[in-house]
Amino acid sequence: MYLSRIRIENFRNFRDLDVALGGNVVIVGENRVGKSNLLFGLRLIFDPSLPDSSRQLGLADFWDGLEEITSETIMTVSVEIKDFEDDPDVLAVLTDFRLDDDPDTVRLTYKLRATPGLDHAPASDDDFSFICFGGESEAKRFGHDLRRRITMDLLPALRDAEGDLAAWRRSPLRPLVEDAFVAIDAAKLKEIGEKIAEASKAAIEFGEVKALEGRIAELFLAMAGAKQDVKPSLGFSATDAARINRQIRLLIDEGRRGVADASLGSANLIFLTLKLLDLQRLIETNKRDHSLLAIEEPEAHLHPHLQRLVYKHLFETIVEGAAAEDAETEEEDTGADEGEPMSVILTTHSPHIASVAPLESLLLLRADADQGTRGYSTAATDFTEAEEEDLSRYLDVTRAEMVFARGVLLVEGDAERFLIPTLAEELDISLDEHGVSVCSVAGTNFQPYVKLLCALGIPFAVITDFDMIDGRPRSYKRCLKLTRTIDTARGGADTDGLIAAIKAIDNYDETYEKFEDFGLFVNDSTLETEMFGGDYAEAMIATLREHNFSAERLALLDAWETKPSDVDAKILIKMIEQMGKGRFAQRLASRIKGLTVPHYIANAINHVIGLV
Repeated sequence: MYLSRIRIENFRNFRDLDVALGGNVVIVGENRVGKSNLLFGLRLIFDPSLPDSSRQLGLADFWDGLEEITSETIMTVSVEIKDFEDDPDVLAVLTDFRLDDDPDTVRLTYKLRATPGLDHAPASDDDFSFICFGGESEAKRFGHDLRRRITMDLLPALRDAEGDLAAWRRSPLRPLVEDAFVAIDAAKLKEIGEKIAEASKAAIEFGEVKALEGRIAELFLAMAGAKQDVKPSLGFSATDAARINRQIRLLIDEGRRGVADASLGSANLIFLTLKLLDLQRLIETNKRDHSLLAIEEPEAHLHPHLQRLVYKHLFETIVEGAAAEDAETEEEDTGADEGEPMSVILTTHSPHIASVAPLESLLLLRADADQGTRGYSTAATDFTEAEEEDLSRYLDVTRAEMVFARGVLLVEGDAERFLIPTLAEELDISLDEHGVSVCSVAGTNFQPYVKLLCALGIPFAVITDFDMIDGRPRSYKRCLKLTRTIDTARGGADTDGLIAAIKAIDNYDETYEKFEDFGLFVNDSTLETEMFGGDYAEAMIATLREHNFSAERLALLDAWETKPSDVDAKILIKMIEQMGKGRFAQRLASRIKGLTVPHYIANAINHVIGLV
C-alpha cells in the first residue's frame, strides 16, 4: 500500500491543500511553510501514541486566513490509499473504507467541527469535537485498534537520540532485546544471573567501596528519616533472570565505548538503525501491517556524503528491498504478493537528500499569503523513461538545489552558471536575496528539468543558444517542444492550436518573442561570441591572455584587440574550451563590472524575478 493523495482544509497553514503522492514522500519548502504541521495532520489519523486530548484541536488550529469561524466551519485532513489489495492483512483492515465509486481507493479522514447541536458560533475549544472515519460514512470509525495495525512513527527534528538510547523505556533497542530473550531458556538465564550476582558481590566487598556505600546510606537516612529510608546500596544492577536483558547496552568501537561517547550524527544513525529493525520486527511478528516512518530533518548532524549514503540505502534497499523480500516469501507460502510494509516520509532542507530521493516522491510546500500553503508534487508528472533516467542520473547536489529555490535560471553549461550571478549584480539584482538559483543542465536537454519545475510550481527561465546550423537554428525546435511542455503543464486550453500559431509565424524575431512569454530566452549566436561582439571583447581577451597559448594564438588576440570585428568565432570558442569554459567564466566575472548585460540574459533574469 501507499499514500496516493492528501487533502487538508482549514488546518493551520493550509486553507485547501490537495496533492497527489507517490508512496514515499520527501517534503521540501521554506521555514514556517507547514512541513511539521502536515506531518501532525497525518498523525491525527495514523499515530496511536497521540492521545485523544491532542486530537481535540480548537480555535487556534484553524487556518489564520478565515475571517470567522462559524458552526458550519469544518477542519479536514484526509488521505487516500492505493495498492492495498495484494496484502491480505492490510486489506482486512482497510476494505470497509473503500470509496463507493472507486473501490481501488481507500480514504481515511480526520474531521473537526462544531459539536452537534451547538446553538451559537464556536467560542472556545470545548465547542468542537473530532471524528476519525474511513470511506464516505462517518459511521465507519477508524480508531485506536486499527491505528495499531497501520501506524505512523515520528522522529522529530529536535530529537535526543543519545538520551533515548540511554533510557531503557524509550530506547528502540529495548523491544529488540526483549524479543530476542523470549526464546532463551529461563534456567540458563537464572544461572547467568547468579554468576553476575556473585561477581558483583565480590567487586563491592572492597573496603573502599563498602565505606562509600555506608556514607551514602548514612546521609540518606539522616536526611529522609527512617520512614522514607530506601536503604541504598552499591551494585552493578539487578541480576534476577527476568531483568538481565535490561542490562544489555549497545556499544561502539568494538565494545570499547558506549553510545554516550558517539558523535551526535552517529547517535542519530544508530537510533535510526534500531528503529528500522524494530519496525521490521513488528511487521514480521504480525503486530503491525504497515509502518509510516516520518523523519523530520534527517540530515541533522550527518556529513553530506553520509546523508546521501544513508537515505539512498533507506529508499532503495530497505523500502524497496523489504517489499521484494516479502513478496518472494509470500509467493512461496500462499501465492500472494504481500506488498510494501513500510513507507517513508521525510521533511528536509538538504539538497544532498533531495538528490537521491525517488523522483516521484518530491512534495514542495509554498506559502501563499491569500490562499495558505499550496502543495506541488511530482507524483503525477508524466516523465518519459529517458527523462526520468536523465533526472535520476544527473540530479546531483547542484541541480537538486533548484528544488529548494524560489526561482530557477536553467542554463546550458558552466560558463553561464558562473557568469550570470555577476551579470545580475550589474542589474542591481542579488539572485541569492531573491532565492533564485542558476542550474546547468550540462547540454541542451532542458525538457526533464522544465517538467520537474512545472510540476513543483517553481518559476523559471531557460537561457539557451541560437545554434545556427546549416541556415536553421537548432533552438527553434528546442523552444517549440519546451513551449508545448510548459503550456500543457499549465493547463493550456488549446496547446495544439498554440503550437500551430507559432509555426505559422514566418519571422524568427516574432517567434522568439513568443517563446519569451513562456520563459525561453535565446541569444543571436552563442554566449561567448555574443558577449565578444558586445562590450566584452577587451575583458575576454585579457582573460584569455592568462592562459599559456602559443605565439600564433597570442598574435590573434593582438589582432582582435585592435579590431574586434575580425574575430574568428570558431577559433575564439576553441581557445575558451582549451582554457576551460568554467575557469574562463570565473576569471572573466571579475572583469565585467560596468559592462552592458546581454539583452536576453537581462530579460531572463527580470522574467524570473518578476515571478518570485
